[in-house]
Amino acid sequence: MSNTYARKWFAFIGIALLSFGCYLDYTVVNVALPTIQQELKANLTQLQWVMNIYFLALCVLATIMGQCGDLYGRRRLFFLGVLIFAGASLLAGFAPNIHWLILGRLLQGVSAAIVFPLGLSLLPEAFPENERSKAIAWFGSLGGISLALGPVLGGLIVSHYGWRWIFFINIPIIVLGFLFCVDSVKESVVLSDKPKLDYKGMLALAVAMGGIVLSLLHSTSAGWTNVITLSYLLIGILAGIALFKIEQNSENPLLDFKDFKKLMFYSGSVLMFLSGVLSAVALFFDPLYLQIIRGESVQFSGLILFSIPATVLCVAIFVGWLIQKIGIINSIIVGLPFGAIACFSQTFFSITTPLWYVIIAFMCLGVMWAMGNTVSIIAAQTAVTPERRSVATGTMVTLFNIGASIGLALAIAIYHHSATRALKQQMTEFNADSIGPLQHWVENPGDAVQIHLTVMLRTLFNTAFLQGFSTIMWSLFIVLLAGFLSVLALSLFLRRQGRL
Repeated sequence: MSNTYARKWFAFIGIALLSFGCYLDYTVVNVALPTIQQELKANLTQLQWVMNIYFLALCVLATIMGQCGDLYGRRRLFFLGVLIFAGASLLAGFAPNIHWLILGRLLQGVSAAIVFPLGLSLLPEAFPENERSKAIAWFGSLGGISLALGPVLGGLIVSHYGWRWIFFINIPIIVLGFLFCVDSVKESVVLSDKPKLDYKGMLALAVAMGGIVLSLLHSTSAGWTNVITLSYLLIGILAGIALFKIEQNSENPLLDFKDFKKLMFYSGSVLMFLSGVLSAVALFFDPLYLQIIRGESVQFSGLILFSIPATVLCVAIFVGWLIQKIGIINSIIVGLPFGAIACFSQTFFSITTPLWYVIIAFMCLGVMWAMGNTVSIIAAQTAVTPERRSVATGTMVTLFNIGASIGLALAIAIYHHSATRALKQQMTEFNADSIGPLQHWVENPGDAVQIHLTVMLRTLFNTAFLQGFSTIMWSLFIVLLAGFLSVLALSLFLRRQGRL
């Protein structure tokens, strides 16, 4: 085995292991929340922050940390991020109260904002140019599998070892990953003649992302007409406008908006954003459909849902080959319709839908997710100069997470409106005592998983839920179709102009 061959695979394994914990902790905490609430005497708001603070830090800082790595060295900042993640995991695991746990989760989010973009930027440098697309594709598939495995693995760890071990498990993984990386991952070229960091752009981006994400998070509990929700949203919009003006006059912009005028970058952005939307909505509502409407067990539902990451892994094997055969843009054009097909298929989900049909719909979703986690990154890194690779990757990470947040918030709002309306149309024959609990369960379907209803009430519930679910999927289908058509139309236009 040659040194070059060994080095590239040591780098791949090491970066994958060091990134694994960050991916896993994105979703693994969900199943531990009831245990955490009981042991640390936490209230509902504090539990929400255990989840949301990680996501908030990731959205605000991913692009910023990408530029830091581009200017001052990706390897050194990547290892710093891993070190912070190790300390944050220990802090969260040993947390004596909910406040220390929230702090640990905040630091985990900060470290994830470093590890995600810089790991994906360092990885291609370990591979020859003709293998870089394949390496990113495989890495992206492992990330998708880690996200999907989070709830399953978290449930096993919590039930056998306790919730603290969902954080402690990161330490041996980090040590092993570091041993693989220490000699195989080389430092990126630091361009000392570059201007300093775009501090004004960083501040404006942080405020814009923070305002938007906080408004989305607050809207899920308080609604869109709440004063605080609207205040967060207004702050985010104003900061976004300021960011646009600042970056137009910046010598070394954090976000170069001219990148979005490039077909390669725009197409990757559309695919990544819509992948975030679809994955967040599907991973929230599809388990509810399987467990509540179909009556499947948690274990069997997890097995059915595993068709999504299994498809991600299978598709990732062929992504590099596909890009070599038809190119990056055409690969994006091929990938986007699978998301639309997945949504269109799910509009017809019912109690009696054949299981094979459900699995095929989930597999189409997996294809879209695989393309979003891989081709989008490749497109972004190809569209910019090498010294801006990390900031471009950070932008993609941010777009995925913002898409997930926006998509889920809007999907929940659409579901509530459609399901409540469907329920009211059927409830004229029932008294208030029956209607009250049923309306609560329809609006909060997660609470209905363990509830035993009469045949009549169960029929009303199922009809209302499926109406809301179908409306969500029709809405997503329209959005995904519009995204696909925009990329296709722009691609055809540029080809006719001879500019592609």
